[in-house]
Amino acid sequence: MSDQLEPKRLPLSTVTLVFGVLSVPLAFARHLCSLAVVLGVLALAFALWGRSRQGHPLRRFTERSLKHSVLGFRAAIVGTASAVVMWVLYATNTIL
Repeated sequence: MSDQLEPKRLPLSTVTLVFGVLSVPLAFARHLCSLAVVLGVLALAFALWGRSRQGHPLRRFTERSLKHSVLGFRAAIVGTASAVVMWVLYATNTIL
């Protein structure tokens, strides 16, 4: 029971951070827009799943893992939106 009170790392917080941050630069590479969308959507899904795990009152997670999750979530939003915009621009030949 005492292990429930000790702070643990939020599951997939580092993966969320890495996927979210990687989606931003990949959004601006012509042939990697689809990969950026996939990484961004996965990061968003992992962050939302982590937030659902965070809500339980008996679970406590470290501040660092919570910050990783939030930063990854924000980067994933930016990366996914940028990738979709760039994908449309490339598809319509607006950007060559």
